[in-house]
Amino acid sequence: MALPEKMNLKYFIIPIALIIILSLSETYPLYSRFRYPLSWDIWYHMRIVENFSNGFFTFDPVSFGPEGRPHTYPPLFHIILLGLYKLLNQFGLSLTDTARLMPSILFPLSTISTFLFIRRFYGEKVGLLTSFFVLVMPVSLDRGIIASPQSVALILIPLGFLTYLLGFEEKKYLLLSGVLSSAVFYTHGLSFIVFYLSIAMYTLLLYLTNKETKIQNFCFFTIITIIISIPWGIQLLKHGVASNIPYGGIFKLSFYPVKLGYITMALALPGVVFLLLRGKNEDLMLLSWGIIAFVFSRNYLASLDLLPFRFLEFLAYPIAFYSSFALFEFAKDKKKEAIIAAIIGVMIISSFPAAEYVSKVKPMIGNEECSAFVYLKDNSLFGNITVASSWFTSPIIGKVSGFKTVEGGYASGSWDYIKRSQDIKALYSGNYSIIDSYNIKYSYVGPREIAEFGNSENYINASSIDKLYSTSKTSLLIFWGD
Repeated sequence: MALPEKMNLKYFIIPIALIIILSLSETYPLYSRFRYPLSWDIWYHMRIVENFSNGFFTFDPVSFGPEGRPHTYPPLFHIILLGLYKLLNQFGLSLTDTARLMPSILFPLSTISTFLFIRRFYGEKVGLLTSFFVLVMPVSLDRGIIASPQSVALILIPLGFLTYLLGFEEKKYLLLSGVLSSAVFYTHGLSFIVFYLSIAMYTLLLYLTNKETKIQNFCFFTIITIIISIPWGIQLLKHGVASNIPYGGIFKLSFYPVKLGYITMALALPGVVFLLLRGKNEDLMLLSWGIIAFVFSRNYLASLDLLPFRFLEFLAYPIAFYSSFALFEFAKDKKKEAIIAAIIGVMIISSFPAAEYVSKVKPMIGNEECSAFVYLKDNSLFGNITVASSWFTSPIIGKVSGFKTVEGGYASGSWDYIKRSQDIKALYSGNYSIIDSYNIKYSYVGPREIAEFGNSENYINASSIDKLYSTSKTSLLIFWGD
């Protein structure tokens, strides 16, 4: 893709500047407002970064204690987080500070990536409006305000689609699309499913519309993806990934406009019709993206126990485009003043949910909970022992205290996840027989444990086990003794 001509440079720089300003206005205030990152899973990723720093690249010694487990989460996000931390640490920022700041980098980049994709085929105006909708949709904000591998994948996916389409004209872009595809594979598994199957769906739609199938392009793209992905593929084949990924249920259709926006959903339907009537190559690509994301968000493949909400986040990007495309199709041959007024009105109304959302978010860990983990770190001897907690709290305990945990982050990707989950549930129900099995020394009871295990606090308090540390009713650390 050639750079824009000098005379059009302002139509390239100004939209990107606007995207950066709006995205930073949503993410950076959260960095300055809270001491902790907003999501639970970033604690797991921060600890994996520490593992990388200590030479553990394929093994996680803290999750699934006391023995640890093979590390099977794709490594690219951790490499990026580690590199960014090394850079920002020169200015005094900690790893936690880096994780808090990272959304202010990733969210603008994913939106700019989308803008570049849409702009190439539909122009600056449609690209900019699409980017605006991405930035204000509640479901894309869910992902945009946190640092995660999926956030990195959402930077790569639009660029992958763009280079694949450009590969019809120049072979070098097709090669680049294969490289980007493998980068998605090294970043986030569910993202790779969406991206690769969207390309496959696009190839099928080309065939069904009696156009040139370009099957050789798809095969070349696939081969490049496989070749570059072999190292991590070997790691997965050696250790396996359990099929019992947490099941998220099936959302009612009425849930979609709540998370994707009522206005954008209403505009997306005619936008899809307009694209079907046009039927150009780029139209089919964007339709394929939406089809795959929607099908998986409905969990029609429920036997795989996938997470439908994650696919709803992927659906936000094509929905944002369908809405923008529809608006400009409706605006054809209309008065310029009326068009501008209508678009500004839609943008203002669409931004209300986003503003309310950002004003209400908060971290999933508070000062009292964190203080319990710090106390454990500062007042206990390390050894081949573990801490019991809910799966949600486990990666936070592991990162802050440094102690091994019974479950750990992304427990569902490991072979004995179900057994460990059942054992932990039994422990919090008063069955202490599994303490020796995992060499449990401490058990933590906080808001998440009380919510997840019901009467866990009553069982713990009714026992003869000593209380080591507590903060009001929000955090309770139990000492198991010798």
